[in-house]
Amino acid sequence: MDARARAQELYRLALDNASWCPETLTESRGWSGTELAEALRLLGRLGLFVPSSDNRNGWTALAPDTALRNLLLDEEQHTNALLTAVRQTRSALAQVVADFQPVHARELSSVQMDVVTGVANVSAALEDASQRAEEEVLSLHPGRALPAEMVEAGLERDRLVLGRGIRMRTIHLGSAAAVPHMTAYLRRLNGAGAQVRTAHTLPLRLIVVDRSLAIVPASQTADGEIAAIVLRSETLVGVFRGIFEHCWASAAVLTESATESPEGDWHPTGRHRELVRMLGGGLTDEAMARKLGVSERTVRRLVSELTERLGAASRFQAGVCAVRLGWLDD
Repeated sequence: MDARARAQELYRLALDNASWCPETLTESRGWSGTELAEALRLLGRLGLFVPSSDNRNGWTALAPDTALRNLLLDEEQHTNALLTAVRQTRSALAQVVADFQPVHARELSSVQMDVVTGVANVSAALEDASQRAEEEVLSLHPGRALPAEMVEAGLERDRLVLGRGIRMRTIHLGSAAAVPHMTAYLRRLNGAGAQVRTAHTLPLRLIVVDRSLAIVPASQTADGEIAAIVLRSETLVGVFRGIFEHCWASAAVLTESATESPEGDWHPTGRHRELVRMLGGGLTDEAMARKLGVSERTVRRLVSELTERLGAASRFQAGVCAVRLGWLDD
């Protein structure tokens, strides 16, 4: 006999004799205490048995329609309580919106973002930013070397900034810094008081002025004109400052020169080291050229130098050798 059958039998017995005795029932039916408890729980859950102090067994059996009305009444009360809680929550949320939305709106309104397009407008934005500087100017310069005339114009602007006592830290691609007119520019900038470092890869072009202004590149317009985004927000500028500091920590000071180990103990340094990492990542010649700021032809030459050093017949073999030698471990 399953629990439902025992519950039906107990219900029938309770209707016939409201004073039924649990002990007598278990003895006469051969039920265990657990089986009786299961039947009682089922009848109680259905509302057919309700606790009662009038009977020695502690229960009163109700008619099915009465039990159903009681269950529906309980559900109605529970639903009403939930609706009351929902209304209270809605009221509390409305109060939160009323109290704090203006604060949030003021915070959003403090973020200013302007998009400037065209060489002249971007140059004007850079000039304006340099005039606003009060403490420090930070900059990252990926890509190939700029034309000499643009470099000279930038040097004059940088000198004026440094002359006002503004700190300046800048990082350029090592490949661009090796171009003669860029080498001369960076050494003159360093001599004027700026701190100059070089890196073999940089994530983006970036200028940060103090702690509240940043200029980052935007996608070119449909006409192919350059564009830049000028951001004014301490929170967002703080993110860009973090990117700069990460690059600064791993960049090399301008006066350092890379030296190679003896031929028999050669290991990749400088651009070769970055090239090994990118080869290990499966980058194409075009992608590697873009990151290093050189031409695809130069990338192919550097790869050829690596494979020759390793005595490999292919890039794949070069990668296998690089792993074996531990060049991709750090």
